[in-house]
Amino acid sequence: MSMKIYFCDVCNESIPQDDLEKNRVTTVKGKMICAKCVPPAAVAATAASAPAGTVTPVMAASAGAGGAIALLVAIALGGLGTFFALQAKNRLDVAPDLAPRLEDVTRTCDRLLEDVSAQNKRLDAIAASITKIEGDVAANREGGAEQLARLEKVERSLLDAKSQFDLVRSGRDHVEQLEVSQKKLDHDLEELKAAMSDVRKNMKTLAAAPAPTEPGAPTPEAPKKEEGPQFDAETKKLIADLTNKDPSARWSAVDRLAKKRDVRLIPSLLPLLEDSDAFVQFRVISTLRELNARSAVSRLIKLLRDGDAIVRGEALDALVTLTGNPQRFDVESGPPAEREKGVKGWEEWYEKNKSRFQEDAAVGG
Repeated sequence: MSMKIYFCDVCNESIPQDDLEKNRVTTVKGKMICAKCVPPAAVAATAASAPAGTVTPVMAASAGAGGAIALLVAIALGGLGTFFALQAKNRLDVAPDLAPRLEDVTRTCDRLLEDVSAQNKRLDAIAASITKIEGDVAANREGGAEQLARLEKVERSLLDAKSQFDLVRSGRDHVEQLEVSQKKLDHDLEELKAAMSDVRKNMKTLAAAPAPTEPGAPTPEAPKKEEGPQFDAETKKLIADLTNKDPSARWSAVDRLAKKRDVRLIPSLLPLLEDSDAFVQFRVISTLRELNARSAVSRLIKLLRDGDAIVRGEALDALVTLTGNPQRFDVESGPPAEREKGVKGWEEWYEKNKSRFQEDAAVGG
């Protein structure tokens, strides 16, 4: 048993199977007309003019080919007259007006075309935005790489500048040490000349003194040499101010004495390493470093445990300059355990090298 699908020759829509089975389809001259396209009056007339016992459906699935042809002929003969009679009157009713549908379809197509055009514009805008974003990303990446290269160049320049600064500072320290050594040497030479002059005077005095006439007679005493360095009145006044109760007066005295750059002042400055004012301590440490006071090394190591960070930092700088030992650690803001470890490192180093500073320490008191 086969099944076929038929279409209306007027509206070109498929004819429902139920209409075929219930004789709701009309066939005229081989043209099939569905129930929607045939007026009710035409359907009734066609059914009345058909001989009794005829079947109007166009599909008979169970019949053979000959029976189907006979059935179609009977239907055609029965409804032909009625169809022609109603054709002129009901032509407009039988053939529906497709113009409104065509207009609807046209309008729908136009709207669809407009929607497609709008969507294309949106897609173009999105594609342009994506292209712009890709360009911006590439530009930013190139710009970031350029900025990174500049930063690296600046960093290298800073490192070079720091190295040059360290060299300059090291050279300055050496020059200052040479100047201090030169002044100390000049001072020692002056003292030696003075001592030689005193010796000459003593020898002349002894030569001019009369010999004792009696055994056991007391010999004249040689003139006593005045002990300690001789300073001018201003320097003596400043040395006296080192014991002033006012911290600002002590600091001012140390600062003015430092400008004299006289190594003979070292013994007077050493006690102020333990001053109660941190700023006085700081100025004394810097002055001793400028005077190359190697006799202060052991006391400076003790200051690495001072309660004030600026005193600890200046003491470490002075130690590095006076000893040549580059052993550094974070004495200002480092953890207490790390600072103590650094101090012990300096103490151990000094124990191994203190013989180098003993002579200067003895001279400095």
